[in-house]
Amino acid sequence: MEKKNTQHYKHLLDQHKEYHEDIVDDMENLTLGENDNNNLSELSNYDNHPSEIASELFDVEMQMGLKKLQEHEIKEIERAKEKIKKGTYGICESCKQPIEAARLELLPHAKLCVKCAKEEEKFIQDMKASKTKRRPSEEQVIHSSNINDTLRGEQFLDVMEYGSADSHQDRGGEIPT
Repeated sequence: MEKKNTQHYKHLLDQHKEYHEDIVDDMENLTLGENDNNNLSELSNYDNHPSEIASELFDVEMQMGLKKLQEHEIKEIERAKEKIKKGTYGICESCKQPIEAARLELLPHAKLCVKCAKEEEKFIQDMKASKTKRRPSEEQVIHSSNINDTLRGEQFLDVMEYGSADSHQDRGGEIPT
C-alpha cells in the first residue's frame, strides 16, 4: 500500500476511534433515569415490584453490553493501526488478497475482503439455521443409548420398590383394601 493511502487510512482509523471513544465517554456519564440503581435514595427495594427491578437490571445490562461493543470496536481499530505499522494493513486475513478500497473507506478496520466476509456470514447463518449444529456437545453423551443399556429395566424396578407418593385420590379415588 502506498504511503499516501496509508496516511489516509490512518487518519480514518483515528476518526473512527475518536467517535467510539466519545460514545464510551457518553455511556459512562449516562444515567438511566430517576430510578437508576446507581443512585439509590431508598434503603430497601422491598416495596418495588419485581418487574420494575428487572426492567432496571435489563437497562443496566443493555448499557454494559453496548459499551463493551464500543470498546471492542476501539480494540479492532488499534489492531488495524498495528497492521499499518507492520505493513499488513488492507490484506484479507482469510484469502490474503487486498481488501477493496471502498470497503476500507466505510470500515477502515476491516479484516476480511467482501467475498470472505460474505462466506463467513453465510457460515454463521447456516450454523444458526441448523439446530443439530447448535446443540451442546454434552448432549451426545447424555442421549447415548449404550450407557447402562442392560441395567435400564433393573434401575426402574429398584426405584419402584420404594413405592410412590401417590395418594388414593391420585389413583382415581379408590381406597386400597
